[in-house]
Amino acid sequence: MPTDKSEFDLQAALSSKAWFGFDLDDTLHEFRFASGQASLSVFEVISAKYGKDVDDTKAKYQEILRQSTAHAFTDGRTSSEYRRERFSRLLQAHGIEKYEDIDHILKIYQSSLRSNLTLKAGALQLLQALQRLNKKVMVITEGPADAQEWTIRELGLGPYVDILVTTNEVGRSKVDGLFAAVLERYSIHPEEIVYFGDNEVRDVHTAQKEGILAILYDQKQENHLRSPDALRINSWDKLQNMLLGVKYIRY
Repeated sequence: MPTDKSEFDLQAALSSKAWFGFDLDDTLHEFRFASGQASLSVFEVISAKYGKDVDDTKAKYQEILRQSTAHAFTDGRTSSEYRRERFSRLLQAHGIEKYEDIDHILKIYQSSLRSNLTLKAGALQLLQALQRLNKKVMVITEGPADAQEWTIRELGLGPYVDILVTTNEVGRSKVDGLFAAVLERYSIHPEEIVYFGDNEVRDVHTAQKEGILAILYDQKQENHLRSPDALRINSWDKLQNMLLGVKYIRY
């Protein structure tokens, strides 16, 4: 990488990388939307059966979710176990001590999640282009391993992802050494990989600490592609064009 940041050429830097790493949720697909719709389906079931206000249920669930995801799913449990715990706590927060339909609630959530899964625009085409360019793709993400495997399969990304690594599998969150563990496990040198994620702290800064070229994915901001320490891209189509040598990318 050039020492003079004004000379930094992202297109050349990307072409030199053997590995392309991606976060999954809200980077390759619309996780917040899908999970939000799935949760709403559950809230409506609780409202219909127990007469609880949907907005109140949502507020209670947000607090439970905030507490239960604080450790970024590093304790090895399955997605069903996490969800069962969260929804059981939600019912208890409403004072509902006797409930026999938790399995039904879990099925409602899963079914709604599946029907609302949506890829980010250009994500599939980008991964297909990377495969044609003989690049290796690794998804490094926080979450239960079974849920992330299921998501990749449901989205049709399986044929284009060489390796999936989750915090649940490794036992470390992104801020607690996940990237270092990945590099060691797969014998990858930092200069061989570029990583993309939607969270500046958990994705970009933590990867940069390990010497990885890291790029923030943010659809709401302009591209920033000239400084290696503060790279940002807002479209997977634009990244694909860059990889394929298209010259009209606007910086």
